[in-house]
Amino acid sequence: MRVSDQKMSLETYRLILQPLSSEAFDDVYEIFINQFVRTYLFDNNILSKEQVEEFIQTSNETFAKKDYGLWLVRLRNTNTIIGFAGLWHFFNEGQPQLLYALLPEYTGEGFAAEASIELVKYCFERLRFAYLDASCDNPNISSHKTALRIGMKKLKEDVIDGKPLTFYRIEND
Repeated sequence: MRVSDQKMSLETYRLILQPLSSEAFDDVYEIFINQFVRTYLFDNNILSKEQVEEFIQTSNETFAKKDYGLWLVRLRNTNTIIGFAGLWHFFNEGQPQLLYALLPEYTGEGFAAEASIELVKYCFERLRFAYLDASCDNPNISSHKTALRIGMKKLKEDVIDGKPLTFYRIEND
């Protein structure tokens, strides 16, 4: 794992992960409102530009205070933005959860797992987390497969806000 302290960038064999930024607002907005991405991530709601800017601002503030947030996922060979991944607070939990979303044309290539593995390493090596959780809407089969592929184990099932979710966890051994 290579980490740039200035920009909190992470690199894998095929990917570059860089914190969300206002400079990439148009790309971030297009990802957030993409039908495929928003189906599970935003309960199929289309976020306003102001809401997306709030996500970017919250992520930047969290990076400044806690060294984590949301990273844009780019292909190394072309610098193309294909999605985002990171750590985000859900459900009033004390620790953030792993989050990943790719544009549909980049799914099925192992990119979500590759970015997620790098984030798990970052959580354990840099942030010293004892564990990392992720939650998936039950119908989102691809996210379940990614969680299992990166070594997460099923923790529990729950219904939150009327939606059935499955929670996964990976422990820092």
